[in-house]
Amino acid sequence: MYLSEINTYPIKSTHPISMKTGYLFPTGIGFDRNWMLIDENNAMLTSRKHPKLLHISSRIEGSTLRVMLPQQDFLLPLVPQPTNPVLVKHWAESPVPAWLQNSELDAALSDYLGLACRLVYSASLQAEDPNHAASFADAQPLLLTTSASLAALNERLDETLGMERFRANLVVNNLIADIEDDWKRIRIGACELEVSYPCERCVLTTIDPVSLIKHDQKEPLRTLATYRRLKDGGVGFGINLTVSRIGPIAIGDTVEVLS
Repeated sequence: MYLSEINTYPIKSTHPISMKTGYLFPTGIGFDRNWMLIDENNAMLTSRKHPKLLHISSRIEGSTLRVMLPQQDFLLPLVPQPTNPVLVKHWAESPVPAWLQNSELDAALSDYLGLACRLVYSASLQAEDPNHAASFADAQPLLLTTSASLAALNERLDETLGMERFRANLVVNNLIADIEDDWKRIRIGACELEVSYPCERCVLTTIDPVSLIKHDQKEPLRTLATYRRLKDGGVGFGINLTVSRIGPIAIGDTVEVLS
């Protein structure tokens, strides 16, 4: 087995950046979900409800992040200067601190989405104690999927889906479908990862990232429900992981199951 894809999503719920090499930190792959959009009530916005976010792209250029909207580009520092924090609503019960970024970009994003919104950076990423650092990822720092599991799903579907539907950070090329369900610890290159739990899939998987049209039969969730039910409800595809040994990774790295 080997690593076939590395993806980072600097702005939560937007288009990914595919990479040939990357670095795994305790917070996950570099720059992943460091930024997030919030509404006028400081609550996060995601492409589950606002699919147009999927057409916002970004690119790392030196020490800056280029944010690309259909009509405009903006540059942001990869390591923003601290500002007075705002408390934003993520998945946690308590609000988390974040820094506002660029008022001109906020105006352009608001115009593009048709609602008042602002872009924020996770203030905890620059916490003095690295153990308290956190991005705006939904659950655990990393999401991994495998090629064999996608092939097994596509055999059951009328229309073939690409892996982009599942917004994984890491994709492993392998031969046995759903074998990742049994993994507890793996090694990729010099990095070691701990498996937390299966990834419960949401309505976002039913939205075509190009056309932004939601599948009228709720695929692939409908088909996953026939053979990928989770014990606590919902359906699973892929696994969530934490990083126990940080370091560089690259496409082609061997993936070894440690336990």
